[in-house]
Amino acid sequence: MPTATSCVREATAPAVASPQSQTTTQPLDIKRLAAVADSAAKAQITAGITPGLSIAIARHGQLVFAKGYGKANVEMDVAAGPETVYKVGSITKQYTAAIVMRLVEEGKMSLTDPITKYLPDYPTQGHHVTIHHLLNHTSGIKAFRVMHEENRQRFRLDLTYPEMIELFAKQPFEFKPGEKYEYNNFAYYLLGEIIGRVTGIPYQDYLERQLLGPLGLSNTMYCEASRVIPHRAAGYEYEEKALINARYLSMRVGPAAGGLCATVGDLLQWTTLLHGGKVVSPASLRRMTTPTVLASGDTVGYGYGLQLAELGSHEQVFHSGGANGFVSALAHYPKTGLTVVVLTNSVKANPAAITKALARTALGINVRDLPLTPENIARYAGTYTYKSGAKTRVLKVYEESGKLHAQVTGGPVFRLRSQGSNVFIPSGNDDNQIIFTPATDRAAGLTIREGRWEVTEAKRQE
Repeated sequence: MPTATSCVREATAPAVASPQSQTTTQPLDIKRLAAVADSAAKAQITAGITPGLSIAIARHGQLVFAKGYGKANVEMDVAAGPETVYKVGSITKQYTAAIVMRLVEEGKMSLTDPITKYLPDYPTQGHHVTIHHLLNHTSGIKAFRVMHEENRQRFRLDLTYPEMIELFAKQPFEFKPGEKYEYNNFAYYLLGEIIGRVTGIPYQDYLERQLLGPLGLSNTMYCEASRVIPHRAAGYEYEEKALINARYLSMRVGPAAGGLCATVGDLLQWTTLLHGGKVVSPASLRRMTTPTVLASGDTVGYGYGLQLAELGSHEQVFHSGGANGFVSALAHYPKTGLTVVVLTNSVKANPAAITKALARTALGINVRDLPLTPENIARYAGTYTYKSGAKTRVLKVYEESGKLHAQVTGGPVFRLRSQGSNVFIPSGNDDNQIIFTPATDRAAGLTIREGRWEVTEAKRQE
């Protein structure tokens, strides 16, 4: 397995101190992290789902591990390394959100401004859409999906703003602004246009001159296809199991939604700067990392350009990204100062799985499978019902071969692994929890936790 240059060392002092960097943490087991990274990378390359990838880990802003695996370019036989530049897709959104917050701090715009203040001809169809709604994907504006075949054809062209508006803005709204959350690339396309109008500088130029350049992020740039970018990886797809070059898509149809290229090192540095107060003010960062509250009162784990969740009991600030031929994942754990990034050059790759495996290793998160007595199993076994949207779901919990199993009607069977204290983690998804509510001699109900804020209550049926 060809490998480019790598870096492995323990952190000693933060390169850029963050507010959380004073947290006391145990030394990282770098050898174990390296073994996990090597194994996970080899598994994805051997399985034929990506030609190459790069992985890097930092703690408190100090690089502790960086390594490339496989090929950055198959045709040229170029190995991937820490210096390889990848398209990072929607990881771009946090850079866009940070620019908006800086403009808000400068008094040049407000989160409550209607978008028609900057886009006066935008057809809002009677809806009041604000900058806030664009940032957290609650605008209700019809979203476009880049990989939809019809859009693949459209996005091979360098579409102008009027052409994008003609194609997408006149479609009916999906819902009233603030009513629901629906991930929306077009919303961030509009933010890029608004940034250009507020600053008088096209988004791509403002991004590089006013944000990336002053921060010293020289290996992050707007990923225009015509640019000569040293160490740029080639992107790939698979067609009938055969590796092919990724189909061309113009980066001009979504520069503020997913137009960046970067190295793993620059993404680590960006994360340290952002969470260390070097990009936006602490108040702006809190706003970016505050979950969205919908009109119904429900909470969604998304702030401004950042997904908010937890891994075990650790707060997680995360975003993934996909572009033509690339998939990426960047995760930060503020309380411990840990950051993990994985960049790949294939649409089939699963970098998020690697970031989670490395974070669990670094944070000492282990999924237990404690033994249960027949009495305990009988206590939890039963039929539970809960609401999922407008539908009522049925979850059956039962014993089989001395183990506790569960199944949602029509879905696959999964094991429930006991963590103690009535907490179980389902097999196949270590991020979720099922917590039984104890009664006298059996469970009265349960709670399904799919994230810090995504909590569903289920009742036991008699």
